[in-house]
Amino acid sequence: MNEKKLKYSKNYLYEKIIKESFDALCVTDSEGRFIIVNTATCDSMGLSEEEILGKTPEELIGRSIYGNSTILEAMKTKKTVTGLVNVRGVYRLSTSVPCFDDQGNLEFVMTNNRADMVMDEFARQLSYEQEQHAHYKNITDYLYTSNDNEMVCTSAKMHSIRQECATIALADSSVMLVGESGVGKELIAKFIHSKSSRSTQPFIPVNCSAIPPELFESEFFGYRPGAFTGANAKGKAGLLQMAHKGTLFLDELGELPLLMQSKLLRFVESGEFYPVGSSKAEKVDVRIITATNRNLLQMVNEKTFRGDLYYRLHVLPIHIPALRDRPEDIESISKYYVNRYNQKYCKRTFLSASNLQLLLDYSWPGNVRELRNIIERAVLICPPDHRELPLASMLRQEWNSRSADLSCSSSAAPALPPLDLTLSEATEQFEQQYIQAVIQQKGGQLSAAAKSLGVHRTTLYRKKAKEKGPDLSKPFDTDR
Repeated sequence: MNEKKLKYSKNYLYEKIIKESFDALCVTDSEGRFIIVNTATCDSMGLSEEEILGKTPEELIGRSIYGNSTILEAMKTKKTVTGLVNVRGVYRLSTSVPCFDDQGNLEFVMTNNRADMVMDEFARQLSYEQEQHAHYKNITDYLYTSNDNEMVCTSAKMHSIRQECATIALADSSVMLVGESGVGKELIAKFIHSKSSRSTQPFIPVNCSAIPPELFESEFFGYRPGAFTGANAKGKAGLLQMAHKGTLFLDELGELPLLMQSKLLRFVESGEFYPVGSSKAEKVDVRIITATNRNLLQMVNEKTFRGDLYYRLHVLPIHIPALRDRPEDIESISKYYVNRYNQKYCKRTFLSASNLQLLLDYSWPGNVRELRNIIERAVLICPPDHRELPLASMLRQEWNSRSADLSCSSSAAPALPPLDLTLSEATEQFEQQYIQAVIQQKGGQLSAAAKSLGVHRTTLYRKKAKEKGPDLSKPFDTDR
């Protein structure tokens, strides 16, 4: 009994704790000589206890064991010092605490070096927490902005669509929204979500054209820890997991490459997916709403969009008319945004009768998105001493800019091919030159060129691969 008490005396425990501590612990006397070092300290320096005791930090620095020392700084400043210390080429977080006797004289310095692997793990944990924070902030933002889902309309066409959306919101079937860019497909998707039983759950919008093919699986399905080089130590939740119990809105569906389409199809058919690096299938409850301004059925016929995926997602199709086809809505939408931006920018502007006529006379190629942007800009730049919106000059500038773009495009049009070719040969050559001209106009961006040409990116890639003969980016020699 006495031997057991002696074995577990305070001195024994203190010594045992110091020796076995995971961190590198050491004590130096008032002159900086090491008087206590634990096993972790010896391991970090690559020296035995005998080789360290009695030495000073200066001596170890001279031998390139240390690059610097918080011990010396603590002795100099008489204050606790924390910093990175280079020990055998490895940076460690070191804290040196000076201790004093009753007369205030330095007695010794206690130093703790945090192991590098612990610091690495801390950095990974911090990165993971920041990533999770970003994910949940996105969800919160979507839930918050889902209040902005009011369908402002006057036309019979949009009232009919509004009623249809309210009805299909009660089901869980896939919805496909079809319409020109800017007609408000995401707003309608939010409206459907808000009228459904999922309204209190996340609404996650995804621009399909913005996800690189190599990141599709990890973004949609998430990944497990260590799934690939550079992966987060705790893995990552995918968009499907974020949308669990809610709605996933896939915009620009027609821009999905075929490989991604097949991966999405597997989920749509089964509701299950495999996170990258996992052999265990996961199942989520997600309603899918898609949107496109492309003719997907034509793409199915061209083999650039999977027919099985199309019919899986084309269960409840809704066609949204362009703004120019429902001019009755221009006034109500304009007044809605004038009120909204008056509140945002603390203005008191209004739409005059002449303003409204200008808006009705404009063709709105950018649809509701363009109308919203012009109203916001007009409210913002309206002088404080004016209340009527300066729409006349703004729409004139918009028209002139658009006309200049069309003129520039026309002047850059390629010349006719040689007249001694067959129609088939001439058509092929003209097509190749026209494609090159559009690609140049779009600054070499193939996605933008494909969209301008009205073809899928894969179609454009295939047509570019057929290029032969002379550089088709140069004008044809019509004197040949």
